[in-house]
Amino acid sequence: MNSRLFPTDSFPEDLAALEDIELQVLHSRVQRQVDHEYGHEFELNPETEFRAADIAEEFGRREALASSWGSLLNTMLKA
Repeated sequence: MNSRLFPTDSFPEDLAALEDIELQVLHSRVQRQVDHEYGHEFELNPETEFRAADIAEEFGRREALASSWGSLLNTMLKA
């Protein structure tokens, strides 16, 4: 397996279905591709850019979900 995720490599359609560790590995591979493209081509392939944005959005969604669950749990414990 290559450490980078090339723009032509398959990409999951539903990032929400991935386990946290799978999303982290995917993020790492996409980030390596981002670094490579900036370092060699001085710009991002649009597919790589979209993938990086999708992953960032999924991380944000998960963080917001965890935060809301934490708030709910905190409220329940105070009751």
